[in-house]
Amino acid sequence: MGGLSGSPPAAFLPVMPEVVVEIETDERAEFARYRHRPKVRRVRADLAPKDIQPLEHL
Repeated sequence: MGGLSGSPPAAFLPVMPEVVVEIETDERAEFARYRHRPKVRRVRADLAPKDIQPLEHL
């Protein structure tokens, strides 16, 4: 599931988290999606994936 309306579903490949990155997003739009792609701001070498709390779905 995913992708744009009317297009085929986007492929999904689960991965093991190894790197933490900081991202910048716009405000959440309808259907719990962002209007624009999130932008990677920087790699957070000071954090490990185990240090990150899961986001709560809004």
